[in-house]
Amino acid sequence: MIYKTLGKTGLKVSIIGFGASPLGAEFGQIVPEEGKRAVEYAIDHGINYFDVSPYYGRTLAEKRLGEFLKGKRSQVILATKVGRYGTSLPDGFDFSAPRVIKSVEESLQRLKTDYIDVFQIHDLEFGKKKQIIEETLPAMFKLKRQGKIRFVGITGYPLTLLKEIVETQEIDTVLSYCRYNLLDTTMNDILTPVVKKRNIGLINASPLHMRVLTEKGAPDWHPAPEKVLQEAKEAAHFCRERGINISDLALQ
Repeated sequence: MIYKTLGKTGLKVSIIGFGASPLGAEFGQIVPEEGKRAVEYAIDHGINYFDVSPYYGRTLAEKRLGEFLKGKRSQVILATKVGRYGTSLPDGFDFSAPRVIKSVEESLQRLKTDYIDVFQIHDLEFGKKKQIIEETLPAMFKLKRQGKIRFVGITGYPLTLLKEIVETQEIDTVLSYCRYNLLDTTMNDILTPVVKKRNIGLINASPLHMRVLTEKGAPDWHPAPEKVLQEAKEAAHFCRERGINISDLALQ
């Protein structure tokens, strides 16, 4: 496994991380024992970065990951999130300072740990920018000073909004999804220059574009336009005819 330093955090993370949302049955039911084996397999093969959220499975993913990591906490870098707890506005989101403080305590309990390595605002585009800057982030910085979290991060889809926060706030990491892959490279144009300048850790989630860039293809719920999905199918077929798995190519 190859490891890289995650910006100014100093954390040495595997270049492939473990996204734990499936442990919460976000994409269909799983047998818990299979989830445990997946976590153990990942660790045995050098993956040390695990990303989860209380939103995934409405806390189920955190609970399962905490259970599966028993006795292995020192081997992993654990990232979770705050702010998103459901699917609808406004009840599914709460970026207030009191909820941030309460949320970290809940996550610590579910994950069976006394600290979180990377604590991230989940999909900050669903909050108000003013509240994120004046309330959410200050509460997270307080938790960092207390030692309950080690580093503060943000996540979301709109790159311009992420860029604005990165440019003005003292955060440690930023994560976006489906924005740097064979179908979309805009992260490299909009976000990469500023994170390099400020030495902020950049996490590229869903490099397979939420399963589009796989042999199986996109799930029924995928939001991409039909034209994009069709082009991905044709690309997968093109690769297959040449003995190449499109997923392998997408991860290069």
